[in-house]
Amino acid sequence: MDWRRAKSVLIIAFLMLNVLLGYQLWTEWRERLNTTADWTSLPPETQQVMREKNIKFKVEAKIPTETPLMRELTYTFNKRVGLTAEERIVLDPAPETRIVYFEQELADSLGDVIPDLSAYTFDDPSSREGVFVFNRMIYGFPIFKIHLEFYYSEQRIRTYSQDLIDIQPSLTESEQKVLPASKAIASLIERNLPADSTIKEIRLGYYGEIFDVTDRQVVAPSWRVLLENGEVYYVNAISAEVATEKVDVQANS
Repeated sequence: MDWRRAKSVLIIAFLMLNVLLGYQLWTEWRERLNTTADWTSLPPETQQVMREKNIKFKVEAKIPTETPLMRELTYTFNKRVGLTAEERIVLDPAPETRIVYFEQELADSLGDVIPDLSAYTFDDPSSREGVFVFNRMIYGFPIFKIHLEFYYSEQRIRTYSQDLIDIQPSLTESEQKVLPASKAIASLIERNLPADSTIKEIRLGYYGEIFDVTDRQVVAPSWRVLLENGEVYYVNAISAEVATEKVDVQANS
């Protein structure tokens, strides 16, 4: 046997294997890093509709590329506090508004005051003048209609309202891969969004209408699409059904 030739073949084989493994690692790393795309990734026909209807994306509005496995969730209300201005809970002393932007400062200042504070995450795009909006999180995703809201004035948080819920055992089928955001956005642009719309943010979470608060509530995986004018579209990430609502962009009194 020609050992010199065999040795050369083995070296080449190992090099090729290393190249292949390196390429796979690079591909996985790139997929993790590149979790968003811009509007130019949409189909040409959708881009044409955008031009015809003068629909735009804000610079910071990216299209998520994540397509995780999700299912419907069921919850019940534990308590809802501060539903009206008169019922909001007063914070005394009133902390500075800056703590909202710093997770640890927020926990240090209000962790012993606000029940389950760590279960809520700041939702900057849907917040408005005078109101900081937080969403209840579950499995790393927000439940868009379940809020903790801080009402502020003169750089101080004065009062708050909060939805407290209990997650119930799932009654639905197994998890399903969600509809890609690009398909949801393309369908919205072509069928639902009015002319001159500007897309502000696209985010995956859970959405469902709130009915009698004494009943079990159901939320489905949904893509939330915020427009610059305050209008919100929810695209069911399983069935592709669309719901819409208008958010009050003014501060609540």
